[in-house]
Amino acid sequence: MNKLSRLFMQQLVLSGLIISGTPCPAIQLPVIVASQNNSYSNNYHTNNDNYSMPSSVATRNYAALQQALAVYENAAAHPWPTISSKVRLLKPGMKNIYVMALRSRLEATGELKNSDNMGLDVYDDTLENAVMAFQACHGLNPDGIVGNDTRTELNIPPQQRIKQIQVNMARWAKLSGELGDHYIMVNVPAYRLDLVENGNTVLSMRAIVGKPTRPTPEISSTVTRIIFNPYWNVPKLIAQKDIVPKILNDPGYLDEMHIKVINREEDNAPEINPEEIDWQTASEEGFKYHFRQDPGENNALGLVKFEFQNSHDVYMHDTPAKDLFDADKRAFSSGCIRLERPFDLVTYLMQENINWSDERMQDILEEGKTSYIKIARPMPVIITYLTAWVDDDGNLQFRDDIYGLDQNS
Repeated sequence: MNKLSRLFMQQLVLSGLIISGTPCPAIQLPVIVASQNNSYSNNYHTNNDNYSMPSSVATRNYAALQQALAVYENAAAHPWPTISSKVRLLKPGMKNIYVMALRSRLEATGELKNSDNMGLDVYDDTLENAVMAFQACHGLNPDGIVGNDTRTELNIPPQQRIKQIQVNMARWAKLSGELGDHYIMVNVPAYRLDLVENGNTVLSMRAIVGKPTRPTPEISSTVTRIIFNPYWNVPKLIAQKDIVPKILNDPGYLDEMHIKVINREEDNAPEINPEEIDWQTASEEGFKYHFRQDPGENNALGLVKFEFQNSHDVYMHDTPAKDLFDADKRAFSSGCIRLERPFDLVTYLMQENINWSDERMQDILEEGKTSYIKIARPMPVIITYLTAWVDDDGNLQFRDDIYGLDQNS
């Protein structure tokens, strides 16, 4: 245990959440499973009287992960069976010898309760519900069918999960000093934004984050300004790697996408005639100008952008590519964060701005001109990287280590 984790443990003991190093029974997590109505389906609130939520989200997660650790340490001593890939799919109604291995695997982590049916080789409704619970707690589509993605998650050994839990306990210990009474949290591996007030999630939505080759960085900052009808000043990397090759393949690409070439990133910067540029040379030796996309529904940033100071030129924004939010795994961007419902976030952030209304916002959007609006109550934003946590209903959630950060911790 590192120094930070030891100090955090002392804090838990003093607060009564850990007693003599033992998890407090008030945080009941004897079976770490998801229900069918879990947070994956945007239900982040709970009226479960058996679950006592501590005041701090970080404290709650650290204590609950510590308790979950015991489940996986027990599993390491009694390894669960591997689900064979000899059968491409296991699905409801099937009769197959591998169904028994699936039952045993789900019993080990509590999704399937011990019953007289453990030796049954038929994929019945009880097993389907257990598989759906497992899928929901691993960021998978809860369809009750065991395919490649679900099989991969089922076959992760308990020793790897133990390391994952320990790494994330340290991350939550660090976050305990950063999370205040209200904040926006973007969890990159979860592809999700949550807005938290006094320990409760009041707004939640799907997010698209950076692909592994262009990862979204961890950031602690404050959202101070909203831009409606934003221009997109294309970052150098995207200009060189993405747009210049598209122009070489399609000379009409810039006109089609309403992208201009300018000699510097300023509002009134002079335009450069694209026909005067040797695009082959730009591809081979570097593009020395800048691209800027005009505002509009087809703009890569959509209709709204949320600004917060950081050294990575990262921000949150709308997107015209709404269909990408249907994917389970959403690492598609070049580092910035695309939001599923950005105008819900606008409504929340602007609620203390005098004379602000939906009607005024609609007028701004319809006018089509770029507008910069300061937020009366700036909102802290934490972009973090958590691959294990406990949701508001007490369900242990795991996500893929999409950037390989768990392995290097």
